[in-house]
Amino acid sequence: MSKPIIGLSRCFLENVRYDGGIINDDFVKKLKNYVDYIDFCPEVDIGLSVPRPKIIIKEVNNEKRLIQPETGRDLTEKMNKYIEETIKNLKEIDGFILKSKSPSCGINSAKVYKNDKKISKTDGFFASAIKKEFPYLPIEDENRLKNKEIRRHFLIKVFAFYKLRELIKNPSIKKLIEFHTNYKYLLMTYNQKNLKELGKIVADKISLEEKLSKYKIIFYQSFLKRPSVKRHYNTLMHIFGHISKELTKEEKKHLLNLIEKYKKGLIELEIVFELFKYLSVRFKNQYLLMQKYFFPYPEELDK
Repeated sequence: MSKPIIGLSRCFLENVRYDGGIINDDFVKKLKNYVDYIDFCPEVDIGLSVPRPKIIIKEVNNEKRLIQPETGRDLTEKMNKYIEETIKNLKEIDGFILKSKSPSCGINSAKVYKNDKKISKTDGFFASAIKKEFPYLPIEDENRLKNKEIRRHFLIKVFAFYKLRELIKNPSIKKLIEFHTNYKYLLMTYNQKNLKELGKIVADKISLEEKLSKYKIIFYQSFLKRPSVKRHYNTLMHIFGHISKELTKEEKKHLLNLIEKYKKGLIELEIVFELFKYLSVRFKNQYLLMQKYFFPYPEELDK
């Protein structure tokens, strides 16, 4: 079976760091079982050795340059040429995990020097180009992914964009309707306005090719920002309304109490999710059981 495809810094896989080391990251190790990946090490790929003298980002005449201080080499043009060719060959990709603080791969964490003094932080050369070329894709480093909410948002986007990419490869009206239905509550949580726009596109009397072209753009845009507690609360109340007729008075009270506790920050969202999942199974509610809001990616990635 196919899997999402992510771009991955090679130093999570091999000893290619400037000091000859490797980065051992538990989340990356686990994720590798659920995705396919394309690995990059821009510094090695442009011909630098392992180990190698460090390279840094240096501000020269108000321009960022990639410099190897020990040798005096300016690697800017060589790196830019590599980046251009690499991006050109990225036909299918659903997200990236890059190495933090790296002058090539760091995400807002690479040090910038001027006259041998650190003056700021920025994106590495490769990371900066990736962000410009793929503005809607999830692009994170291993340090940021240690945050539970950032990691969840990253995984939701990776698997949602993969599912859409698979739909576009082998489309039909029926599959598009099913896809949109499955992502209803997740889209409601992320961007309710876009959910309505996407629904109009699905129902519009235009060609399937045009539907998918319009749908893809708005779907990607829908996931730009992580949803707030308020947005989750709104979705949970919608789902409560969908299933409440099946519940006893005591069950309704208990479920509403849990939703309110989540809203006040007293319990985690997963606790409310588990009760909704249980009730969906109990009442054989297939509509809720197929919602990506509850099952956006393999549950094992939360463990």
